[in-house]
Amino acid sequence: MSPLRSVVLAIVLLASSAGLAAAAMSDAQLVTARVAAMKEDAKILKGAKSLSGDAAVAAATEILKNFTSFPSLFRPNSITPDSRATAKIWQNWGDFTARLDAEKANAQAMLAAARAGDKKAYEAAISALKKPCSDCHLTYARVF
Repeated sequence: MSPLRSVVLAIVLLASSAGLAAAAMSDAQLVTARVAAMKEDAKILKGAKSLSGDAAVAAATEILKNFTSFPSLFRPNSITPDSRATAKIWQNWGDFTARLDAEKANAQAMLAAARAGDKKAYEAAISALKKPCSDCHLTYARVF
């Protein structure tokens, strides 16, 4: 099995276990977990272009793990006063999850480029990840 395939399989298994853990979480815990994951992604993406080697692989792996687990963190109507999520997410679940799937594909491209040491493709994948995040937030998040 190729190293990339091993990493992707590990992420899928981790996401499956994350999905099981998410099923036992309260709405408040789900909100806390998804906010933390999104903040982590934002922090990683902010400095990711300066990374290379193992650090770039680790960053891409974490982002891919988060995008793989996001659907399980959005249990229907898991909204609290602290949540920026709106009911539009569940009313348009197909669009919402399609956006997450597209971002997951961008994260997979980021990981593949990081593992290959392809700086140009790695930076392109980072750029590809950023705009859809903003678009999704504009569509599905409340502004405080």
